[in-house]
Amino acid sequence: MLLWWIIVWGQIGNFTNSSQWVADVYKYKDTIKISSPKIVIVAGSNGLFGIDSKKLSKAFGYPVLNDCVNAGIELVPILSHAKRVIKERDIIIMALEYPLYNYDGEAGEQMIDYLYAREPSILKELKFLEQFWIFWHISYNRIYRGYFDGEDKKNLKGVYGVHNINKDGDQIKTDKKYQTNQMKLELEIADKNPETYGKEYNQNSLGWKYLKEFISWCDKRKVKVIFIPSTLMDNPYYHKNKKENWYYKNFSKIAKSKGLNYIGEPFDYMYNKSLYFNTNFHLNNIGRKIRTEQIIKDLVGVEDTFKHLNNRIK
Repeated sequence: MLLWWIIVWGQIGNFTNSSQWVADVYKYKDTIKISSPKIVIVAGSNGLFGIDSKKLSKAFGYPVLNDCVNAGIELVPILSHAKRVIKERDIIIMALEYPLYNYDGEAGEQMIDYLYAREPSILKELKFLEQFWIFWHISYNRIYRGYFDGEDKKNLKGVYGVHNINKDGDQIKTDKKYQTNQMKLELEIADKNPETYGKEYNQNSLGWKYLKEFISWCDKRKVKVIFIPSTLMDNPYYHKNKKENWYYKNFSKIAKSKGLNYIGEPFDYMYNKSLYFNTNFHLNNIGRKIRTEQIIKDLVGVEDTFKHLNNRIK
């Protein structure tokens, strides 16, 4: 065990290529200068691809920062980074992916990779058993890369990276002319393999507790927190399967019962495959417009924070 501890400890803080794009995008978003009070969008990549910050800003009269990057690094790192950009009296729109609510302390490969390579300080924000899990579940391959990848060089190729992020923090170049045959194939595969979040639902997950702590942190800073549905590519399975249908029909009620200020219904944020870019969470430019309009529709006249701005909506 001592030898394993030495091996794991020795590569903490060493950069890996696989964590590069997430680190690059977060660093870039840290440099975006937006005055407060502002709206901050917090989520994984469903928010990165699926929200038009300019449109939201025009609708509600606040500047908007899209702080969404990647749900694969999981809940705690996402919340930790959000705290760095949130200022007193900001308004937070949480468009979290469904697996983030179910987070129960068992970190996946991307979270382990990101924390050890880029944000080891976040490890201390985790419960002891979470830290223990990460320590024992880092793979041999990841340890190897921790020792031998080594270079911190921006990723400026492909879909993911700062080269495809605008000054508001939104993903760009998601219209159909940028969609490759491989991306279309990935959507076909996702369509044939629907998610099973209803089956996986855990009403006592650690994720709910972390969200409660985050809301408390925001309350102390007079920060308003609003939860809205993630987008997800629609599938007949979500309507026909009893567990999945129950989950999405009742998710708003579940979230509210946990103390979350949750607005909107999940099925209203599920769209046809033609509106997605390269995964079942990533909308294309047309889908982003439709989803943003749905957000505005749900928040206008319902959320007290925005009532005095209703006359801005056209």
